[in-house]
Amino acid sequence: MSKFIEGKGLSLVIDPEIEEKFISCDATEIERCIINLLANAVKFTPEGGEITVYIKEVEQYIDITVEDNGIGISKEDQDFIFKRFSQVEGNGATKASSSGIGLTLVKYIADLHGGYVRLESEISKGSKFTIGLPDKLEDNVFNENLN
Repeated sequence: MSKFIEGKGLSLVIDPEIEEKFISCDATEIERCIINLLANAVKFTPEGGEITVYIKEVEQYIDITVEDNGIGISKEDQDFIFKRFSQVEGNGATKASSSGIGLTLVKYIADLHGGYVRLESEISKGSKFTIGLPDKLEDNVFNENLN
């Protein structure tokens, strides 16, 4: 996604605290979540902005954070951000059209993995979405949660 992000006039910084870590997860679904978070960051960050991806170990989880310095999300709208088909209007600077299902799926996939999604955001200062995945190496973690 780096070429796509840079093509939109944004900087992409990848800042991993750990270089390599094996955990049990559905790699395709987690990749889909990260792509969704990056695409949202691009959508809501004006040209000249920056998107940073952090990867670090926090207690018994691996946190993957996508942070931008875009338009941000109000405290009121943060209550709805992970609800199916909700579309946050933003602060008037940007109105995006989408189904609103992307962040719902991100949360659902993180939950299936026994993880979490956290949001920190402030209007005009940007947003920070963190997916936390359990630091486990078991073959059936994802499949157990599907049942």
